[in-house]
Amino acid sequence: MRAGTAVLLALCSGVVAGCAGSSRTDEDYRHKAANTVEAAASAVSTARLATEAAGRGNATSSYLSTLLGEAEKDLAGAEQAFTSRQPPSTSSDTIRQDVGEALSAAGDALADARIAARRGQTSGLGDHTAALTEAKERLERLEEQLS
Repeated sequence: MRAGTAVLLALCSGVVAGCAGSSRTDEDYRHKAANTVEAAASAVSTARLATEAAGRGNATSSYLSTLLGEAEKDLAGAEQAFTSRQPPSTSSDTIRQDVGEALSAAGDALADARIAARRGQTSGLGDHTAALTEAKERLERLEEQLS
């Protein structure tokens, strides 16, 4: 009986630990939003450097495909961690919306580049640099506003 109870408690603890829960204050939520946007900007920067290298013919399609896929996973992870948080008040709803929109736009730009790389369109990847630069700059502006 005790072993069964211990297993049940361990499972419940794991489930509770997996929930991000809410931020206690608007300031805490703003701080977490800024950290999320910073992580997302880093992933997009990596992708942008990859598309620049591709545009110069300095990277293989398999390398680019892997690199862009990993950058996309990093961005998605940051987005999932943030969107699982509950905004503490209605005034934080605007932050949630602004961050969500910026992350979505960045995700779209990154996905477009990854898809092109996986289709072997390496020479055209340089064309994705502008969209990734725009997404990165939007994220950086948002991070400044939140900090």
